[in-house]
Parts: sequence; C-alpha cells; structure tokens
Amino acid sequence: MQNKTVYGYHPQTGEYTGETTAQRSPLDAGDVYLIPAWAAEEMPPAATTGTAAAFRADDGTVPSHYSAGDWRVLPDWRGVALWSTSTAQRITAALGDTPASLGATELEPPRFGVWNGRGWGVDAAARQAAQKASAEAEVAFRRSQADAAVVPLQDAADLGMATPSETRLLTAWRRYRVELSRVPQQSAFPNEIVWPAAPGGV
Repeated sequence: MQNKTVYGYHPQTGEYTGETTAQRSPLDAGDVYLIPAWAAEEMPPAATTGTAAAFRADDGTVPSHYSAGDWRVLPDWRGVALWSTSTAQRITAALGDTPASLGATELEPPRFGVWNGRGWGVDAAARQAAQKASAEAEVAFRRSQADAAVVPLQDAADLGMATPSETRLLTAWRRYRVELSRVPQQSAFPNEIVWPAAPGGV
C-alpha cells in the first residue's frame, strides 16, 4: 500500500478537519509513512452535541507533529450566547472553554445587572446614577434650545426693536429657562420628571 488515510486537524484549534493522505516513505523499509504536519494516524473520537474532537498536547497547545499530542473530546460552547458574571458583558467561548472556566452564564443580564452567585440582580445605585445623568443631559439640551431662542429676542429688546409679540415670547422663554433650572429640584427626580412646556410647543 503506497498511501494511507490520516486525519487532519486545524493548526490553531486542533479541531478535526477531515481525512487526508500520507504517502509511504520511499527511503524506509516496512510500513513507514510520511505523516504530514497537522495530521494524526489515529481516527478522532466521536463528538456529541456540545463537544468537538481536537488534537492537543498535554499543555493544551496544538502540536504540528502527531507524536507530540493526542485526540481529546473538548467542550464546545462556541456559538452559544454567554455573559460574564463579573462584567455582565457578552463574551465568546473558544474551543475547550466552559461557562465555569470563563466565569460566565447563559442567562442574559438585565440592564445594570449584577451577579449574586445564583442569578442576576439589578445594581440600583448604577441604575439611579445612569437615570440622573440622562435626565441632566436632557435638561442641558433643552436649556441650549432655550438659550438659542432667547439670544435674538434679547438683542431686539436691548436695542429697542422688539415688537409686542417678541417681548411676550422673550418673557415666555426666560420663564421656561427658570422652570428648567428647577427640574432637578422635583421630589421624584430623576425617576419621574414633569417637564415644563416650551413656548410654541418646542
């Protein structure tokens, strides 16, 4: 027999990639075959759902020569959505990783999630801080709109050029700015906010 079937594996993951061929050595007597790199003589073990056959050395690396390792059946959580229990961020498993080794869970965290050892809770302080920052940013945005409306009206008033309607509108916008400045003083701020109405429904 001049050729024989050997079993290839991926250079980076060691995962079984399929059959390939080894040629018989022309320089050696007997059944000596030239096994290509990233291939093994032994057939890989069967893998079940959630596992994959991979060729690895004892230190977990993928050897180029088959004599430095052997086939193993490794856990395969690739493609499964996992979240870190320490950061609540989405993480990706590599071949051989498990939720336990990654400190992860399949349970999707809520916003401001914090892991309590059994499941997700909500970090109330972080949620409150985010709500406060969001509300303050909205106040600042509405204030910038009011400032932009006030400037030309105030110029007209200072120059004695304001019409009666412009004078009324200037007063309305200035009152609106005062009401905006008092929004953070509302008792339910930032969880519940009663926004003042802008002049003209802006």
